[in-house]
Amino acid sequence: MNKVAKNALVVILSSVLSQLLVFFIASIVGKRLDAAAFGELTTVQAMMTYFTLLVGFGLQTYGTREIAKDKKRINRVVGEILAFRIVIFIVSFVVIVVVALCIWKFNHDKVLATLLILYGLTLLPSAISIDWVYSGIQKMEYNSVYNIFKSGVPFILVYIFLKTKNQLYYVPIFTIIALVIGSVYQFYGYFFKEKLKISINLDKKTVLGYISFGSPFLISGILAMINGNVDRLVISFFRGRTEAGIYGAGYTIISFLINIVGMIFIPIFPVIITYFNENAKEKLSELMNKTSKILAAFVVPVAFGGIILSREIIILLFGKPYVGAYMSFSILLIYVIILFFRELYGYGLNACNLEKKYVKAVAVSSIINLGLNLILTPRYGMNIAAIITLLSEVINFVMMKYYAKEVIIVSNTKNIVKVLFPSLLMAAVTIFLKYFNVNIVINIIISAAAYSSFIFITKYITISEIKSIIRKG
Repeated sequence: MNKVAKNALVVILSSVLSQLLVFFIASIVGKRLDAAAFGELTTVQAMMTYFTLLVGFGLQTYGTREIAKDKKRINRVVGEILAFRIVIFIVSFVVIVVVALCIWKFNHDKVLATLLILYGLTLLPSAISIDWVYSGIQKMEYNSVYNIFKSGVPFILVYIFLKTKNQLYYVPIFTIIALVIGSVYQFYGYFFKEKLKISINLDKKTVLGYISFGSPFLISGILAMINGNVDRLVISFFRGRTEAGIYGAGYTIISFLINIVGMIFIPIFPVIITYFNENAKEKLSELMNKTSKILAAFVVPVAFGGIILSREIIILLFGKPYVGAYMSFSILLIYVIILFFRELYGYGLNACNLEKKYVKAVAVSSIINLGLNLILTPRYGMNIAAIITLLSEVINFVMMKYYAKEVIIVSNTKNIVKVLFPSLLMAAVTIFLKYFNVNIVINIIISAAAYSSFIFITKYITISEIKSIIRKG
């Protein structure tokens, strides 16, 4: 196995495990806290994503690129980026403290204010994270271990110590502990195993250069984040923490599915770049169609099964107090289908030097998303918020498909139509088992096994294709 394939495999496996642990943490926390307390947590976590983007400032890409180009510059690049990010962290944390104090004084929400400050402290480990360094020197095993620390430590601590809603503050504290341990490991590897150094020479010209480079990434990230979580913030501040917690339960599952599509594109994205730069149009088209086929084979049956078993899934993972999330969860599953196929065009635009078109599509959809959420969600609640999220993703899909039509040619409709029949057969099995009150876990296992058989029987995927993939691997 060559180095690139090995790195991709290591990252994907650790990312899958890490995301599973994050998912289980949310499930445990949701069950052991009430919906209002869970809503407080998810609200602050949604707010912190914007600050995390700010602290990162899009410099992971720059740092990885510069180190990969010239490893002799690693000391200076690392020193400058860390110094720049620490300054951004200090400014961000001051803003967070001021916002928290205002919330405490004017809204008398001590819990939200305290959570904000505690989660604000997690920005420092994020600022000094050097995962991008290991990407540049192609030592991805360090990032894999870091990912496990980052999610594994909170999982163990939450499982052992979190018992009641009065221990709400344990969650950010455990997160801080995990990030500190992860950072110590990263720097141990940097200084002692790789025997690298840091040289800090941060002048005005360098700062302005970083601002110029990182600003487009920061802006596009914030716009994308508006599409991803502004609904939760609007629900929390206009409808209350309890409804935010209920909505957040379903959204936790959706976030897990969204992260999966990101993992799928980890090994594919650099290949898209290569084929585009080589003007290998046939190979690029073949790659995108095969990827579309994989996406359809995964997301369509997951969405069908999730909608049919929406109530049971929410109760299983979060408990009966969250059952009200089933409708918004079902709507968001349709959103996930659109998002999976939209990512083909999104990654394609970024790989083919059409980043500005990507940002334009995200900007339009996020503005519509924000406006509709502010107008409609306070009055109609979480179900309309889910519909708005779905609508904004449809806009994203249409615009990105239009912008990418000359470089990304893919038969999404053909793949979806082909996978519909085995998915509907699976859905019939799921409904049959549900009618006879078969345990949901057993239902999911049998339905998944049935679907695996149906895709071969209907020849959506053939044995020869599987053998071909294995031989290429």
